[in-house]
Amino acid sequence: MALNENDAKRLRPYVSNLDGDVFALAGLPEEVIAVLFAYYSRSKDDLRTNLARLLADQEIDLGEAGAAPGFKLASEKAKAFHEKWVVGYGHQSVAEHAVVHLAIENVSIVTSKLIEDLRLASYTEKSTRYVMWEENSFHPLPDIEGRLGQMYRDTCRGLFRTYLDLVPRVEAEMKARHPRGEKQTEGGYTAQMKAKTFDLLRGLLPAGTKTNLGFTANARAIEMLLSKMLSSPLKEARDVATAMHVESAHVAPTLVKYVAPNPYRAALRDAVPRIADAAGLSGTDEGESTEEYGQAVRLLRYDFDALQRVVHALCYDGSDARWNASGLSSSIGRTTSAKLEQLLGAVMEPRGKWDPAPRAFEAAGMAFEVTMDFGAYRDLQRHRMLSPFPQRLGCWLGAEVPPELDEMPGIGEEFRAALEKAEKTWHQMAPSLPFEAQYVVPLAYRLRTMWQMNLRELFHMVELRSAREGHPSYRKVAQQMYRQSVKALPWLRDLIRVDLNDYALTRKG
Repeated sequence: MALNENDAKRLRPYVSNLDGDVFALAGLPEEVIAVLFAYYSRSKDDLRTNLARLLADQEIDLGEAGAAPGFKLASEKAKAFHEKWVVGYGHQSVAEHAVVHLAIENVSIVTSKLIEDLRLASYTEKSTRYVMWEENSFHPLPDIEGRLGQMYRDTCRGLFRTYLDLVPRVEAEMKARHPRGEKQTEGGYTAQMKAKTFDLLRGLLPAGTKTNLGFTANARAIEMLLSKMLSSPLKEARDVATAMHVESAHVAPTLVKYVAPNPYRAALRDAVPRIADAAGLSGTDEGESTEEYGQAVRLLRYDFDALQRVVHALCYDGSDARWNASGLSSSIGRTTSAKLEQLLGAVMEPRGKWDPAPRAFEAAGMAFEVTMDFGAYRDLQRHRMLSPFPQRLGCWLGAEVPPELDEMPGIGEEFRAALEKAEKTWHQMAPSLPFEAQYVVPLAYRLRTMWQMNLRELFHMVELRSAREGHPSYRKVAQQMYRQSVKALPWLRDLIRVDLNDYALTRKG
């Protein structure tokens, strides 16, 4: 619809152009953007026309003309607008268009893992490779008083003191073992040595270590996450969720208003073990699979007809109506596996370095049981297409000690001694405080998790995480995952680009 001069003047501060079919919105509250997008499903008019009408009718209050509204969304006019349109359109669908950015600082790694369990979000987190933590950089569990609380805090301080004491010593040992190359700059060499040092020593950091997190998600996803966090047995998680709710409400007040603990989710923690026990279900302790340095990866199940499934999806996708699923399936069934493998090879051969595997690989899946140190889990859990089912963090499965530390005089012993003290504290806390006891567990200790993924995610996981630049802990996970996969499905062997080499220095200088 054509805009008159007054409408154009009102719109200019908020749209990137006045006449193109594609344009950006800026300077508008997220809730207003969400409602404008919701109009698409109900209105015959274009977005600029609807926005111009709202501005002319003064249904929204944007403050000074042309000025960004900041967080001043609490005016009565804004409230009335949000209630009228957001509730009228159904807040959940509208909320997907309102994006909230939160800076979440000084949150424990334990709680950061709960936050990062949300798939529909983006995260950037403080790195154990590039940042050295300071003493007392841990969540103090202030509500845990008495002997156990003091023991927890003393243990965490001891872990940090050992970490800080070993950093310069390990860095000196690394420089002695790996002199600077002729073509390497001093700055690049120093960064390489520090990164390797931090990689070797991150296992001392307790899971209660404070981290910083950049978080971006839409309002609907935030509601789901906050409901889950408010149902957590951890007070820190509930406190952080409350703070996230308050700060999100500055951006999208009516879109995150329906946040509350979920009694059903909270009850599952106690109900599932009780019901499983009543059904006679039990597990076995298989600690022997985790005794050596290097993660244990076990393929639990996979689609035996994965080759046929992938080819079926590949050929069906984008085909015309002369094809149908059953007819194509019958045709694939009459074709030899060798020909199907040849077909996939021809499809995958031109794939560029940064090209993902085709979506057809999502038609087949695998499930793994993976035992890895918690530091590796911290990195890998953020894979969005992965369905993780982690056990509770503890010291049951022992710790991973990098072999390089045992080669350095006295350092391996000090590393292990610090871990042993933490393990003793965990044993004291776990019987009465099973969830809070996770905070004292160092990142070196192993966690076991079940992972469900499709083959497309397998490609992504293996190719990204086996690369030289990766941490040795999760590189071994990716490498073993590749070996287990190609043992079950040999046709994947040459399609997945894996780096099976070992490197003394993973970060290039």
